[in-house]
Amino acid sequence: MVAKSNNSGEKQPRSNKDAGVLRNRYKILLQNPVPIMDSGYNRAYKVEDLRDPSSQVFALISEAGVPFRDELAEKLTAKSAPGMVELHSHGVVQFDEGDFRYAFVFDFPSEGRVFTNQTGPLTEQEVLGKVVPRVIDTIIDMAGRGLSHRAIRADNLFYMDEGKLGMVLGECVSMPGGSLQPAIYEPLESANAHPFGRGDGNVMSDIYALGVLVCHLLGGVVPGEGRSQGDLYAAKLQQGSYAVLVPKIPASARTGFLLAGLLNDDPSRRWNIEVLKRWREGVYERPRPGFGDRRAPGPLVFEDVEYVSPRLLALALAKRPSQAFALLENGKLESWVRNSLNDKDAGMSINEIVSRANGTKRGLRRNEVQAISRVSAILDHQGAIWYRDVTFGRRGLNTLLAFAVKEGGAMKNNMAELIESNLLIDIIYSDLNKRKNDKRKEESWLKLGLATDCVEYLEKRDHLGYGLERCLYELNPSVSCQSTALGGAYVSDITDFLQILEYKALKAEGKINPFDRHSSAFVAARTKSLAKNFQKLATLNKESVDYTLTLLGIFSRMQNLSNPGPMPGLCMWVGKAITPLINKIHSELRREFVKSKYEKVKETGNIEKILQAIDIKNNLNRDEREYEQAIRAFAVVEHNIGVLGNGAEGRKFEAQKYGQWIASLLSISTLLSSMGLSYLYFY
Repeated sequence: MVAKSNNSGEKQPRSNKDAGVLRNRYKILLQNPVPIMDSGYNRAYKVEDLRDPSSQVFALISEAGVPFRDELAEKLTAKSAPGMVELHSHGVVQFDEGDFRYAFVFDFPSEGRVFTNQTGPLTEQEVLGKVVPRVIDTIIDMAGRGLSHRAIRADNLFYMDEGKLGMVLGECVSMPGGSLQPAIYEPLESANAHPFGRGDGNVMSDIYALGVLVCHLLGGVVPGEGRSQGDLYAAKLQQGSYAVLVPKIPASARTGFLLAGLLNDDPSRRWNIEVLKRWREGVYERPRPGFGDRRAPGPLVFEDVEYVSPRLLALALAKRPSQAFALLENGKLESWVRNSLNDKDAGMSINEIVSRANGTKRGLRRNEVQAISRVSAILDHQGAIWYRDVTFGRRGLNTLLAFAVKEGGAMKNNMAELIESNLLIDIIYSDLNKRKNDKRKEESWLKLGLATDCVEYLEKRDHLGYGLERCLYELNPSVSCQSTALGGAYVSDITDFLQILEYKALKAEGKINPFDRHSSAFVAARTKSLAKNFQKLATLNKESVDYTLTLLGIFSRMQNLSNPGPMPGLCMWVGKAITPLINKIHSELRREFVKSKYEKVKETGNIEKILQAIDIKNNLNRDEREYEQAIRAFAVVEHNIGVLGNGAEGRKFEAQKYGQWIASLLSISTLLSSMGLSYLYFY
């Protein structure tokens, strides 16, 4: 198996001495956990640097099924960012014959965290003189490369030296962007999203998080502690983040200016990189104030509450979809959007949603939920998308899907319902229309083609290679195959997939199920050249010969494409898969001959050669023709016996003897003919 550590291209060592070693250098000691450095689902362990024993490093082992930021990891390994703990290496590590895991190796911050609940508030001088400039350096460097940190928070700041003069931000690659942030650290675009659905964001997300970090360090507690995520989100919309956060902390005018610039809820008015550079150099600018969401001149009443904020209204509608649907049907919402918000395009879109909903069967809650989700996305075209218990920011769908599949339950079902409903496609189109006059040409948060493909995958969910599992692997390139046949091993490509299966099959003497829903979806997503094979498989009866042969043909193609060498274990599995087909052959001679062919060719470890040698479909067709010929011959014999048997009683005995002789003669003739044909065919 090839270890995918950054640009190494090295084979993973297999000796016991080298087990658990990344890139022939970093030996990960699973017997020595470092729980203080755990990150979300991922567990931390001590590492021995085989080239530099004096270095202090640790490893994070990625939890199976949890996406990590692989592209960011590649870029930070190639060129580290200032003010960040250094990522030395990452890749697949083999711990024993079937145990492969993905690991990240970082510098170990031996002097601990800058802030804990026990340390209490930091002084303004410490925050503005040490922390903020250091974090700004990191943000500027990453923004210059089109990257975002998305883990800027108080408990992710560390001291690296004994004098505690230098501090660094902790890692940001082993978990989905923003997933470990307290909700208060998230800007309005993702503040109401599920932690796994917040998305990678951009530099403006990091700048906002810096503002909250300053409030956290100066106040000594997490801002908004004790309030729910929904309550904090609503408060930010009503009052603005600055009003919610800053009055609770001691702050000078200088700090107030900084926070007003960092915490503006409108990303276009929030301080950008250029302003931060000038601030760092001592040039202070008066920020433009922010006041939460925009206000309509006239309110809309829903559930006895007046709303002037479209985003607050969207939040309220999402919580009460049945009642909100009545507001759609009576036309009040469309009128308010057209007149008070002066948004004719949005009003037209809402009218179309109502018409479509009325054209479907009444009383179905699913239709109501889908209609309100579409409307909420129009009213809050920058915030989180809502559907039942599913909430995710733009660009956060993929990682939330991974969470839903890993955890299962209602969210997994709701994710499938959401994708299949075409709701995502409608929202993408709506967002594109909102930006049609925007000079900034940004890519859609989800490619339309991929969204359309996922709808098709859900429609074919009953077939291998499709369903929600296919969507998972298409949307998450770093997620390992979750098939139970792999035993939890990290597998990211077809070569690794086949080699782990080979080990499992050899150990179990072929008694495995290598093609469940996850493995088939993984193969389909990672091997586009097999698309026609999966399309054909979906049209076949699962009990048919063609279905089994097509499935085995997929494994044959994979073996040829990945060229991993002989695979005797998987060939044993092939033998068990073709046994029911061989047993369909009526002729014992032909049946035994096909079995002998398999036994002879399986030693090559090549699935394609096995399928060619046994040529099971051709053998079944020939056997069927010979069997039908024998049946017809036997029918003739029975007929002749009947004719002879109708003679005089004196000839009855002779007729039976003659009939038995004819039947025996014909049977022997047919058998010899079959043996001759078989000999000519096989030799």
